[in-house]
Amino acid sequence: MNDPATATRREYLQVAARGAYAASTICGCNSRKYHGLLVAPQPQIDNDHHVLLSALEETVLCENTAWRLNTQRYTSVYYPDGYRYIREFYASPIPQWIYSCGHATVKKELLFAAAENTLLIRYTLLEAPCPVTLRLTPLLAFRNMHWLSKKNEHVNHHVTAVAGGIATAIYPAYTPVYLQMSSQAEFTHAPDWYYNVEYPEEQQRGYDFHEDLYTPGYFEVPLEPGQSVLFAAGTREIRPEACGEQFRQLISGQTVPHTTQEYLLKAARQFILHLPAGPTVKAGYYWFGAWGRDTCISLPGLTLLSGDVSYFRQAVDTLLADLKDGLLPNAGTGERAIYNTADASLWLVWALQQWGRYYGNAATIWETYGGHLASILQHYRQGTHYGIRMDEDGLITAGQEGYALTWMDAVTDGIPVTPRSGKSVEVNALWYNAVCCCLQLARAAGDEDFVQAWAPFPERIRIAFTRCFWDDDKKYLADCVQHAQQDWSVRPNQLFAVSLPFSPLTPEQQAAVMDKVRDELLTPRGLRTLSPEDERYCGHYGGDQPTRDRAYHQGTVWPWLLAHFAEAYLEVYQEHALPLLETIFEDMAPALQECCLYSVAEVFDGDYPYKAGGAVAQAWSVAELLRFKYIIDTFKMNRGRHELYPAGMEQNTILCRY
Repeated sequence: MNDPATATRREYLQVAARGAYAASTICGCNSRKYHGLLVAPQPQIDNDHHVLLSALEETVLCENTAWRLNTQRYTSVYYPDGYRYIREFYASPIPQWIYSCGHATVKKELLFAAAENTLLIRYTLLEAPCPVTLRLTPLLAFRNMHWLSKKNEHVNHHVTAVAGGIATAIYPAYTPVYLQMSSQAEFTHAPDWYYNVEYPEEQQRGYDFHEDLYTPGYFEVPLEPGQSVLFAAGTREIRPEACGEQFRQLISGQTVPHTTQEYLLKAARQFILHLPAGPTVKAGYYWFGAWGRDTCISLPGLTLLSGDVSYFRQAVDTLLADLKDGLLPNAGTGERAIYNTADASLWLVWALQQWGRYYGNAATIWETYGGHLASILQHYRQGTHYGIRMDEDGLITAGQEGYALTWMDAVTDGIPVTPRSGKSVEVNALWYNAVCCCLQLARAAGDEDFVQAWAPFPERIRIAFTRCFWDDDKKYLADCVQHAQQDWSVRPNQLFAVSLPFSPLTPEQQAAVMDKVRDELLTPRGLRTLSPEDERYCGHYGGDQPTRDRAYHQGTVWPWLLAHFAEAYLEVYQEHALPLLETIFEDMAPALQECCLYSVAEVFDGDYPYKAGGAVAQAWSVAELLRFKYIIDTFKMNRGRHELYPAGMEQNTILCRY
């Protein structure tokens, strides 16, 4: 903790159910423009997250000395250097710091009020030779999380007195921020600017990395030894006299995870937001919003494994509200929805399969969502936007110049880095699975019209799939086929032709695919997106955005693929797969402490030591690792029994392995 170069490489993240978050490095020094103590949605502006309260200058005045507890970085210099006074730090169950200030010891604890976008910070004077004064200076940004603030003449310096503090909105479009204290504190109105706060992570990412922050003034409150005081920052006024009891109740309800699985379950809750527009899955922290594909892939692991079926259903309904011509949005909602994805709707079918696997009844799923599912298949069959349509052979082709429609979606200078127009292998594996699944659901619900219309398609698609993608000599699947030209890049996309509940491959083909994936793509952090034997392989993910985009799917490791690897590997090798899979899960435990405590990053380097990169906490990374563990445990529970489903599941449950 006393070395900022080390301490700034680990981050903490606290999330409110209503969408706000607090995040920084564990020494309190913001290293990203996305860091802040109150980063909250502003739906009246753009429905994006905005950094409202960036940081607090924290000073303990004791024995004629000012001890500055916070840390900032200015032009390669750390000032104040509060990291020097950190004696202890705990990340669980909530972030906690203990500072030594001469003969005084101060504890700081941080969490969000239940169901509110209000951050509570409790300061406790554990011991001191005499009373001290705590001075808190809020540093405000009031800007979209992707931008940076600069000194300007448009700031509104006015503050409104509220119980225990002030309310202020330094620009007119914003929700006011309420800064309040639980004890009688004196606020001094002293507007000022802090210049050239530096964010080194943004510098490495090739972005502007200097910001000016505004302060309306500062709070001062006396503290006796053993006394606590709370500081609250939120988007609505609270009763400051109730803060102490509320904090005690909140912290008493916190539990300390002990296993990797428990940490993942706790992390999963950070992606589930209850916003005015409806339940939303935030795809990743910090810069991701609601992404259709990510939501469909993440939902089962985030909700169903913890028994939150209600949220699963609500999130699916929110997604389907934006279904348009058979397509779910790739990103955004409502008028801001963008539909450039060829697979999100097919992943929705898979997500509903998982609901059926854990809790649902096949007939009920069709009765509830059959109209939407039939519409998706029909639009894919007859053709929809971005050239997405069924070809004469029954396979799906897709593509439009300048767009990357699969999950390998990086685009640089208007050109996809991994051009996969035509028939991509995972889209067609998903298509085969979706058609088979919908037929199964429709049969269970007695929808004979749908069954009659679609019954001939599975065999037609299966035969075409093998002819299109399989090669008897190479013993693996082509990644993409366009105009009869096969792309034989070794990528993990072929994995889904084995892992999905309905596979178009023979057992021998499945085994060959999995051997190829294991031998060339598997790492301790996930699967590489391209074989190291390929001359285009990039083993490091970093640098400016064009450099990162060129590596994004050219060798970079993605942990979300591990759950599908587990399903496919168990399908092929049964009990013999368990030692490898159990080792993989055990080896993922250190990843929860390498970047954002205790979550899993979006990507990792393809080369040793597999450094974390991208978003520091990614929904599908966490969700699919949870499902990875569930897949192993369920297989072990059912081995030796001639049952398809775990004990207690209905006979009408939708087909899924293990």
